Amino acid sequence: MFFRVLANGERPPRDAVGCAFLLTDNWDDWFKYNTLYQLIVFDGDGKRHVIGGVKIGQFNMGKEQRRPALPTEFDELGEEFFSIGQDDSYYEDLNQLGDEARDFILRGLRDMAFDPDRFQLARDESVTGVSLLRSVTPATVKGQFSRMSRGGARLSKYHFSYTAPKPRRVRVDPPVFTFDVEPGSNPPTNVHVVIGRNGVGKTHLLNNMTRAIVDSKANVSEVGSFEGDPEDILADQVFANLVSVSFSAFDTFEPLPNRQNKSDGVLYTYVGLKRIDSADKDRKLVPKSPARLATEFANSVLVCRQGARASRWRRALETLETDRVFSDAEVVELANEELGIDDAKAEARRVFDLLSSGHKIVLLTITRLVETVEERTLVLLDEPEAHLHPPLLSAFVRALSDLLVNRNGVAIIATHSPVVLQEVPLSCAWKIRRVGERAIAERPEIETFGENVGILTREIFGLEVTQSGFHKLLTEEVKSGLTFRQIVEKFGDELGGEARALVRGLIAARDANNN
Repeated sequence: MFFRVLANGERPPRDAVGCAFLLTDNWDDWFKYNTLYQLIVFDGDGKRHVIGGVKIGQFNMGKEQRRPALPTEFDELGEEFFSIGQDDSYYEDLNQLGDEARDFILRGLRDMAFDPDRFQLARDESVTGVSLLRSVTPATVKGQFSRMSRGGARLSKYHFSYTAPKPRRVRVDPPVFTFDVEPGSNPPTNVHVVIGRNGVGKTHLLNNMTRAIVDSKANVSEVGSFEGDPEDILADQVFANLVSVSFSAFDTFEPLPNRQNKSDGVLYTYVGLKRIDSADKDRKLVPKSPARLATEFANSVLVCRQGARASRWRRALETLETDRVFSDAEVVELANEELGIDDAKAEARRVFDLLSSGHKIVLLTITRLVETVEERTLVLLDEPEAHLHPPLLSAFVRALSDLLVNRNGVAIIATHSPVVLQEVPLSCAWKIRRVGERAIAERPEIETFGENVGILTREIFGLEVTQSGFHKLLTEEVKSGLTFRQIVEKFGDELGGEARALVRGLIAARDANNN
């Protein structure tokens, strides 16, 4: 027999050749199912290959049955069983064994990505929705996993658009936002930015996007609609997963209840200050306490330390450690494999409690995203700059971009910060402005990636910049007829380089007009 099932704690013999072992894992899904196994394969030369986590289900499992009734040895599971790998690395590692070995193993385990018909039969089983698909979306099974189970590439490009709702009292077409994700592009195209001044409707736009995807009862005329590429096999479901991130205390939007069972539709996860009461959607609750946020972080840490998520989480933490506070706190040590479950949870709370509010938000957000982001996940972030200083904001965007590139996901960030804008290329940026009730969306006129913050500020906010702040003060002094030296002296010789250049330019324009 090729496959052998080992009890928890039992290890395969070192001299095994041409066989595979399923190591029973006691990981618990919602206190209801234990379906996880670790697959280890020994090839014909006796070389050991750790393939990774696979969950195995069974049709018509009893009410108290937590684990499938697997035979202790087998070459191929019976028709009553079905399985799915828990990460793309599972299929990637199987591909390293060669086509013949990969197909033999997937067929023997009744893999649902390898056999789409079996997935259709099994997806409505309780064990599938609650356990097998807890960390995997149906779209990932049909898309990325199915592609990889046949030796295909891990990533694929995709295109989608969002049409905002039409204004009620204005006879104009609503703005249409298009988004393209191109794997392997440099700079990456997995993070998109919608930028505009305060009050232009950025938060409202993200809230409408959320409802358009998750709320099946929402009216398209009120929330707008998404459209995918007609040539995409998953075009009927543009996204498999939605994560909404907002830590604003002033946002009036009440988040929708999280979904645990992915068979119910698009998975939705809210990350933020607001508490969710699925029993009473109309009852507003007090924001989450610091202790509750710490618990949320610690629980997420335990998930991120499992399987292939561990390497992605470690990489994200290493990116964040470019910030001095994170570096001093040694947050990357939270991913230390030697820590036990209880120690990891306690250490997570300790580190979290030491951080400032802004650093807590970044660490919690990136950890929850590592936990929840899969293929075709849309992440909506509302003004992350509200709690973060520029270097930390840049580190966060880079960590986010790296994660989304790895998972083939995409983020849309609503912001008024040019620091965020300079992290994405022109093709990933939309600036929005409002004329009365009409919203206008357009691309910036200059390249944005790595551009000077001052130049981006003038590009996005234009006339508003010259009519406010130091621009207004200096313009008034130039209009009064003072010379450059007189203006510099009036400000106590405390004008910066940009201010001096502005004064020289304004004086030149003034004198030219006078002549």
